[in-house]
Amino acid sequence: MLFDEDVKEDVKDFFNREEDIDSLRGALVEGRKLILVLGIRRIGKSSLIRVVLNLMKNPYIYFDVRGIYQKYNFINSYSIYQMVEENVNKIVSSKLWRRFKEYLGRVSSIEISPTGIRVDLGGKVNRGFPILYRLLEAMDEWSGNEGRRAIIVFDEGQYLRYSRLNFRGLIAYIYDNLKNISLILSGSEVGLLHDFLGIDNPKSELYGRYYYEVTLERLSREESINFLRRGFEEYRVKPSNEFLEEAVNYLNGVIGWLVFFGRISIDKNLVNKRESIMETFIQGSKLVRRELEELFQRSRRYRYILESISLNRRRWSEIKSYIISKELQPLSDPALHELLLNLQKMGIIEKKHEDGEVTYNITDSILKYTIQNL
Repeated sequence: MLFDEDVKEDVKDFFNREEDIDSLRGALVEGRKLILVLGIRRIGKSSLIRVVLNLMKNPYIYFDVRGIYQKYNFINSYSIYQMVEENVNKIVSSKLWRRFKEYLGRVSSIEISPTGIRVDLGGKVNRGFPILYRLLEAMDEWSGNEGRRAIIVFDEGQYLRYSRLNFRGLIAYIYDNLKNISLILSGSEVGLLHDFLGIDNPKSELYGRYYYEVTLERLSREESINFLRRGFEEYRVKPSNEFLEEAVNYLNGVIGWLVFFGRISIDKNLVNKRESIMETFIQGSKLVRRELEELFQRSRRYRYILESISLNRRRWSEIKSYIISKELQPLSDPALHELLLNLQKMGIIEKKHEDGEVTYNITDSILKYTIQNL
């Protein structure tokens, strides 16, 4: 169903992304080593990856990196191996891939039983990372012999920067040595993901490596209206054109918010009622508020910047004056530049040139609404 809030897994529920599906699928078929799936939050990156994985039927290990971070507040070996065990047990439970157990049996610290596999860290969580190298080497050998490429996914890969483990080194090792494995990293904080990988940084283990990029864009106005109309048709509901057009005016082509709007309209019997848009903003802001709390823990100045922009004080000088008025202390230009650049890298604000001046805008209407109502 188009208005299902869960990550899409079936191509029939994934609206109007045929080119993106073909692009990601083609890159995997070609054997690309490193693939980045990029786009703002709630644009459908995880759904794209899941849909393609299900279409291809290749063995894969899928790391929900943001989920790990939200649970533990950092990325450690224990959380990584929980996901490894879960994913590998799914692989070996399939009749197609049961021979993988034979290869895993050669890896010390991996226990194999009739019910599945278990990684034994020997009570020392930090020693677990080298085991992952050996497990992936076994996976690479098995994949090569089976003639099927294996895929490793790091969803919201920019959160890997919150680990003391050397994930850049791991990714570089896979890239350079494991020819039967492709890597997919998704990122909604696009600039931070690029910074973490360090492709252009001579000090990074991944310096100079080539990557293939799939970028998901917002739906156009016409696509947004068609998506909503088709979603309502699945419930045999016929919304008015005015109702759809007004919703699209507010939701900016972000498919996650369009789904949210459709779900609320159906569940609360608000189709063709303007209250559905307001309710979408109210309920959506509850989700965004949690994300903002995480951001503001890094620096209270992020809050002041977003408040200034939401109040239409969008120029550099206006933002700087607003922060100073809140803190009652000086703020250097380099410090403000770094803060603004970070927010751009996170995809939270965008920089524009208007009438010869630089201004900043908040990219998401519900995010802006949330800031205005903190």
